[in-house]
Amino acid sequence: MTRDELQTNQEYMWQALSGKQRTTLILAVEMLSHCQLSPEQILTKTMMALEGSQQDS
Repeated sequence: MTRDELQTNQEYMWQALSGKQRTTLILAVEMLSHCQLSPEQILTKTMMALEGSQQDS
């Protein structure tokens, strides 16, 4: 996979995620920027929230 293809795939992935999950992702970014929790804890909690919201759909 070329660098341009990888970038296009990543952009598509983020666009797809940001559709329904925009609020969850914004909260995760805010927490990463301002929270005392470790990035691993924040990303783990975000992943769990995203997985839970997919099951609810």
